[in-house]
Amino acid sequence: MNNQKSSRFDHRFKTAIGFLLSFICLYFLYQSFDWYQFVVELRKVSYFYLFLSIICLSITIIIRGLRWAALFKGRDVNFLHLSKAELIGFWGNSILPLRIGELIRIHYAKRLTKQSYTRVVGTVFLERIIDIIMITPFLLFIYYLFPMDLINSKIKFLLVCLAIIISIFILVRYLFVSFRKRILDQIDRELLVDLLKRKNIILFYSILIWGLVLTDVYLVQLSMNLSLSFIDCIYIMLIATIVYSIPSSPGTIGTFHLAIQEFMIAYLGQSIHTSQVFAFILHAHSYLFFIIVGTFYFLLDSKKIMSFRGNNEIY
Repeated sequence: MNNQKSSRFDHRFKTAIGFLLSFICLYFLYQSFDWYQFVVELRKVSYFYLFLSIICLSITIIIRGLRWAALFKGRDVNFLHLSKAELIGFWGNSILPLRIGELIRIHYAKRLTKQSYTRVVGTVFLERIIDIIMITPFLLFIYYLFPMDLINSKIKFLLVCLAIIISIFILVRYLFVSFRKRILDQIDRELLVDLLKRKNIILFYSILIWGLVLTDVYLVQLSMNLSLSFIDCIYIMLIATIVYSIPSSPGTIGTFHLAIQEFMIAYLGQSIHTSQVFAFILHAHSYLFFIIVGTFYFLLDSKKIMSFRGNNEIY
């Protein structure tokens, strides 16, 4: 009973902190907001490129479904079902706090694939590991190109990162034994074997996913005729990815906008009005896509999404 109360308190506390963080970001974001300039910049946008970016988002969801299905090798799993679960997950994260969309995605995928929760959770965990591995080269690439004005020496920065990595390794290796065991228990050993057997196709899908995400950012900047380079778009993609991982309000409203805006002003030399419009469009085009299409699929299949019990289900 006490554990349940403690869990509820933790969830409420995290939700409150997330909303507070978003409100603070919105406050700083719109201190210098000018509606007239915002509308002027918005009118310059080319909706043709925005339409292409929406197509890019749609393809990304399908590729994510294909990659997810590849992790279920040997089982009769329809990648379109998993693509729908991915979409519903993004939809849930857009309207609900604490990234509850991830739980909805797992439950919906379990209902559609008729696999056990353990297996579905295991594949989701492997997805996260794969994405971390995929994004690491980008981070190293950015490290050598990013203007490190706020850090006196890159060597010192590397030493700090190395110390942090070693500390995390020691904690996980020697102190958090039970935690590590719980994580590993979530992964069916067969999944790891299948992952190694299909690593090439999974790597191919992963490269496609991140390539499409980068293309989406590039198309949005093309819609505003900003002439940003691919390297600039990589910066923006990484910042957006990091911000999405920070607990905040649903859809990362506020935190996303402020981070992108300040980066574009400080490092890309864009005006505050241009930066505000770009951050708004980059967020809104995907946010509205997931809300509209996700709501459609939710209404279409709400019984499976909302029902947590069924006949002959595997738990």
